Amino acid sequence: MKLLHTADLHIGTTNYSKFDPETGLESRLVDFFKILDFIADCALREKVDAFIFAGDAYKTRDPSPTQQRGFGEQIKRIAKAGIPVVMVVGNHDTPNAEGKANTLDIYSALEIDNVWVSRKPEFLNIPTKSGNLQVLTAPWLHKEDFKSIGDKLLSMYEKINPKEPAVLVGHLEVAGAQMGSEKGLAIANEVTVPITLLTDRRLSYVALGHIHKYQELSSNPQVVYCGSPERIDFGEAKEEKGFVIVDIPQSPKSPQPTACQFIRTPARPFVAITIDLQADDSNPTATVIKEIGKHNLTDAIVRVIINIPAQCERELEMDKIKKALSGANFIAGISRNVERLQRQLLDGQEEVERLTPIEALQKYFESKNYPPAKMKELEKYATKILD
Repeated sequence: MKLLHTADLHIGTTNYSKFDPETGLESRLVDFFKILDFIADCALREKVDAFIFAGDAYKTRDPSPTQQRGFGEQIKRIAKAGIPVVMVVGNHDTPNAEGKANTLDIYSALEIDNVWVSRKPEFLNIPTKSGNLQVLTAPWLHKEDFKSIGDKLLSMYEKINPKEPAVLVGHLEVAGAQMGSEKGLAIANEVTVPITLLTDRRLSYVALGHIHKYQELSSNPQVVYCGSPERIDFGEAKEEKGFVIVDIPQSPKSPQPTACQFIRTPARPFVAITIDLQADDSNPTATVIKEIGKHNLTDAIVRVIINIPAQCERELEMDKIKKALSGANFIAGISRNVERLQRQLLDGQEEVERLTPIEALQKYFESKNYPPAKMKELEKYATKILD
């Protein structure tokens, strides 16, 4: 039985974006739609038995109609091809109040054929062209609800038919996983789940979402974060982006193990360039351009940081540097950091590093001409903080 496992699309992420004249949309929104199209094409080409989406379709809980249309078109295409689609709700899909619909509820409300959406832990039997697939779900829950997730999982494990493949699909933060930019995107309070709750031997595979870095946490059963298929920011610049094709033996007792293949997506490249100039550089502009030339900037989102010694007498020719970046898709910024020639002196005598914290603070207050009463009050609170 062949599955496609993906998650964390975060459609609606438009940082480092520009207007796309062909579509009339933000260029980064187009990037995410292209990636989803690439994933759907793979599902159809590989003729997978089920399409597993482990949460976080959108960046926010209130996606725009355009974002919903782009996601819905691909889900419909996959489902109409006869491939069951199973989606669990992620933290970015979850409303912040009971009673509100999540971003995926529309598929349940319209009773779209061949699409299952899970917003609570449940046991599903999914008919596929290769037989029944048992799916146990662990969607993102409100913090209080996470307290019972262990008992609910154990209860579902007892229902597994040992003669049929069973997968757990969850949007969870598992203890020991390597975190990335998703920490900065967090919407709800984080709750960490111990991996021992997910490694029941009756499971054939555990498909996880929430962590953006592809990683395998266990091999028996395989517990896998597929990672996000498109980069969010420069924190993910060096990460490979993609999804997972999973081959599960039809019989859980088969000697053949479950096999996983990571499929890379054509994600937008992010390139961060840091250049340290020397004080005696006679042509710093040429040095910067030479360093830029060492990187492939074609269609990339680029950020340049130039560290400039205070002694450097020659000015940078920014027009030439920007021209060297012309092959990039988007210039996220060119930062020029000028280093101080020497350490800051207080009273022209003592270096900051030689003073105790309170002494340095006193010198600072004196330089600002603070009244004695105010200085004494601030010193009292500073002492408490340091203690």
